[in-house]
Amino acid sequence: MDLLRSCIITLLFCCTGQLVAQDSVKVIQFSGRITDVSGTKLLYTNIAVKGTARGTVSDIDGFFSLPVRESETVQFTRIGYHLEEFTIPANVEGNLYSQDIIMSKDTLFLPEALIYPWPDRDFFEIEFLALEVDEYNVEELARENLAPEKLAMLRQVLPADGAEVSKIELQQIQRAYYHYGQFRPQNIFSPLSWKKFIDAIRRGDFKSENK
Repeated sequence: MDLLRSCIITLLFCCTGQLVAQDSVKVIQFSGRITDVSGTKLLYTNIAVKGTARGTVSDIDGFFSLPVRESETVQFTRIGYHLEEFTIPANVEGNLYSQDIIMSKDTLFLPEALIYPWPDRDFFEIEFLALEVDEYNVEELARENLAPEKLAMLRQVLPADGAEVSKIELQQIQRAYYHYGQFRPQNIFSPLSWKKFIDAIRRGDFKSENK
């Protein structure tokens, strides 16, 4: 019985010692600003404590702040830049530590690539001499491609380009802000919409093609 009691007391002392050791680990608020060698602020830079799941990202001013422990290594990664590491010093005075990080660009030079429509000059000469140019056919082809009917058909089937998509997106955002906090007007109360609807009925736009 005394032996069992001694084992339990020893185990309690060991667990207490481990808890005290864990509680004695100093937590430091590590902060700073990330820039490149030219002084440009690097926003949205990935910051992670090596070997852990803790991390953060820098804000629009390149500023960051995260809790760390003494002697831990903090990694800074960003596309187009070299990996930077910083080790938190031991025996830091207080619970705050600040350090600015300067990252260097990772420049990658690719070999020059020349792209030709033909394998060599001989193929180009053969194709060029075999080319038949008829001014009449070229002019007629241009007229067909620029015909209003064909352009209207292309507008229906071709997807919107980047400029058109951006314009539509900005218009939607503008309308959302314009009617923010209120009900949007309904087209059912718009006289212009009713006129378009009546004109469409008169033209027979809603008639079935099978009839």
